[in-house]
Amino acid sequence: MSSARNGHAAAGLSFSRLRGAAPFHFLCLPGLVPDGPETFERQLRMLRAFGSVVTVSYPDHAFDLDAIIAALHDELERALQEERKPVLVGLSVGGGIALEVIRRRLEAGKPLPLAGIVLISPLTCTADLSPLLSRLMQPIIAESAKEGGRPDIAQERGRQLFKSLVTKATEQVEASHDILRWLGPFGLLLPQGYAAWREKRIIERIQRTFERVPPEGAVARVLALTRFRGLAGLKGPLSEAPTLILWGSKERQTLDMDGPGTGRLCRPDLAYKVFPQVEIHWIYDRQGGEVPHASLLRHAPAFNGPWLRWLRRLARAHHAGVLRRLAAAARVPAP
Repeated sequence: MSSARNGHAAAGLSFSRLRGAAPFHFLCLPGLVPDGPETFERQLRMLRAFGSVVTVSYPDHAFDLDAIIAALHDELERALQEERKPVLVGLSVGGGIALEVIRRRLEAGKPLPLAGIVLISPLTCTADLSPLLSRLMQPIIAESAKEGGRPDIAQERGRQLFKSLVTKATEQVEASHDILRWLGPFGLLLPQGYAAWREKRIIERIQRTFERVPPEGAVARVLALTRFRGLAGLKGPLSEAPTLILWGSKERQTLDMDGPGTGRLCRPDLAYKVFPQVEIHWIYDRQGGEVPHASLLRHAPAFNGPWLRWLRRLARAHHAGVLRRLAAAARVPAP
């Protein structure tokens, strides 16, 4: 198994590729902050037991939605040509991009032959945002629409929010530093020291990503959300592919769960009209505590459990056969 990075010049995307077992090809689209491979760090082992994995990193200085969607189409077509079975995975804003990818091909009369779809806390359009996030986003959008406007000024408010999201996603950073200091120079030889070192590396990558995106790049990411059409005007199913939707049990800080997209996709009786083969889970931790929006890093075991069971069923449906060695390799990591 090997990894490599390459990009699509027009879109400014970079792809991190990991080889895995047949038959699936997972194309993983992260949210806005953090983005890149670290978003799915604690799902990679599980996914690679069922196929190859490609995670997307968005450009720092721009965000051309049309070019990004074209690049993603190319990636999916490449997987089909290689006789892989593509599974589209979208987290938060990445879920909105995934929906737009699927919708554009459907409207062109060429539905994507996806093997499966996974949406985690999907944001389908700006009307799905919570009141708090809407108040932060609207000044950015309004300043950008003005002649001679200064969206970078409004963006600072949003940037502070993004920074708080990064902090929440990596709040164990101090604990990791403390463990390493306490264990001393031979700490990496112990399981708890190695775990703390891995945690520290993930956190540092996320922080570097956040610091690398300039104000104009952050503005471009926000403005791209205004082009999401979500489920508006959709007639009939969006895709017949088996679909898994995972919602955090504490989404309302980030999303309005009565929004035009969220309100449909969080209810099985409405979601099946969009995805006829849909399965929906509300995620709690092992102690029954609430799990925040898109928190794949902090609450990996809680998300990975239903996700792994769905993958096994998907593999059986595709006559892949879940061998014992794959099941062993795909064990849900301990909390």
